[in-house]
Amino acid sequence: MMNLSLRAVSAACALTLAAGLASASTASATRAPAAADPGRAAMTQAVPTGNVIFFHPDGTGLNHWAAHRMYFHGLDGISNMDRLPNKAVYRGHLANLINGTSHAGATTHAFGYKVDAFGSFGMDGDGNLTPPANRPINSLSGFRGSLMREAANAGIPVGVVNDGHIGEPGTGAFLAEVGNRDNWQEITRQMILGRTGMNDTAPWVIMGGGEADALPQGTTTLHRNVNEERRAPVNSRQSLRTDDLNLVAAWNAMGSGNLSNDPTQRDDFIVVRTRAEFERLKQALQANPRYAPRVLGLFAFQDTFNDRNEQDLINRGFVRAGMAAGSTGPGPQKPSRLVLWGDHDAAEPGFNPPTFAEMTEVALTILNRAAAQQRNPAQRRFFLVAEQESIDNFGNNTNAIGMLHAMEDTDRAIGKALDFQRRNERTLIVTAADSDAGGMTVVSGQVAGIAPPTNILPAGRAPDNVATVATNPSAAAPAGGTAPDSATVNNFLDGVEGRQSPMFVTEPDQFGNRMQFGIAWPGTADYHGGVLSRAAGLNAGLLNSRFSARFDNVDVYRLKHATLFGRMLNHPSTLAPTRR
Repeated sequence: MMNLSLRAVSAACALTLAAGLASASTASATRAPAAADPGRAAMTQAVPTGNVIFFHPDGTGLNHWAAHRMYFHGLDGISNMDRLPNKAVYRGHLANLINGTSHAGATTHAFGYKVDAFGSFGMDGDGNLTPPANRPINSLSGFRGSLMREAANAGIPVGVVNDGHIGEPGTGAFLAEVGNRDNWQEITRQMILGRTGMNDTAPWVIMGGGEADALPQGTTTLHRNVNEERRAPVNSRQSLRTDDLNLVAAWNAMGSGNLSNDPTQRDDFIVVRTRAEFERLKQALQANPRYAPRVLGLFAFQDTFNDRNEQDLINRGFVRAGMAAGSTGPGPQKPSRLVLWGDHDAAEPGFNPPTFAEMTEVALTILNRAAAQQRNPAQRRFFLVAEQESIDNFGNNTNAIGMLHAMEDTDRAIGKALDFQRRNERTLIVTAADSDAGGMTVVSGQVAGIAPPTNILPAGRAPDNVATVATNPSAAAPAGGTAPDSATVNNFLDGVEGRQSPMFVTEPDQFGNRMQFGIAWPGTADYHGGVLSRAAGLNAGLLNSRFSARFDNVDVYRLKHATLFGRMLNHPSTLAPTRR
């Protein structure tokens, strides 16, 4: 009887579905055509021009920003990222890949064309293939180079900031064109000296890591290789260049010829490599309101951050003295016991390097002064690209505490940019990440021994340790396969020091409650994820109007170019043209 009833219900459902499909088909035949996507329509009116600040918080999806908010600001709190009022869902697919990649995503942001995902770095195609498939391209505007090179060569001051190597794709692809993203020494050379035969204007600001690629072969570096980067011996101090170029000396020799490298003498091309030198530069900027030197900052052998998992850092002594295992400092900063940036030895020059937010603030000061001093009014604007590479790298190494602190550093930098934008209204701030690093997600932690169940941590009680969470369990064997034991398909959660460490604790919510949570990682790759671009200031409203239906990596370029040059370029219908 039950079977007969189920058959009757199934038949009725089938008839209903068929009727619904027929009705939908008829409606589709008579429905008016959908409105054209305004983001793809030609835009004839002029666009207001001004400064452009492009933040690339690498590897951040909405999941990351939610975790950051609850940890540093509370479930009901508001971050600086939240204060960027305009927003659009970002699409990061490339010419031949659903996911974004750092080098190809950056190339698209810099040139305005979707490119090959696997090898593109300021070019289109993979130079590692046999034969090499990379080719030089024009940008969407027709310029023989990136948007940043176009702006600089038009007399607009430009700069890049990165807490990784200055040649990381998010900044490097705006200034260099290579067939192999691992060709660090050539990327560094082009960023500092310009592209061969192109007569490029030097950027006003380049700050990050990468000292090992700026000195001639055989030279002793100031910073040591604390993380055994690029297979060089741990703690070594040998340049990684294979030629005799001294890019530090070349930078300092540019301009007026003042070789003092002393900001108090108003040297116009400065190289800074330590916290002390950075602070000296800041003091000179404060003492001289018109001082706007070109600055090359190289604050690490490779990266300023220590992108290893938590246990690796602990095992190698990257911990702060005087802090107990599993502890964090007081909120809202919540300093970690782990040394996440810089050398762990306070006697080393690489100890306590400038933060991403600090570098961004100095870059804004210099670029704004440089722009104001341009003789041509059309050049009185600037273009800054600022990438927090550490978010992505910590995520790729499933280091949750590092990822969260990197995001807080980005959030502080966005706060500095918002302060600047309030004083300088003709400024666009726009953000975009090309992917979702590690695909992290927050897992609520029920407090042990309390009934009824709650996530709220009682006052004075330490958080519980993280454990594991079941991942994709299966109760039945797939066709031709073997059923795994669902009890053993577990994913370790991250706490404040990785596995089996205390959970993260939120800042208080609107009721004063703190809650505990762990972070799960499905893997270490860069995933498609859900990325939200946000913006504030000049032309930012286009995200909610013209680009509300569709905002992709090409549109990031189009918005920046329009704000710098005053016209919205059409979205391309072809791949990038080969440069002749």
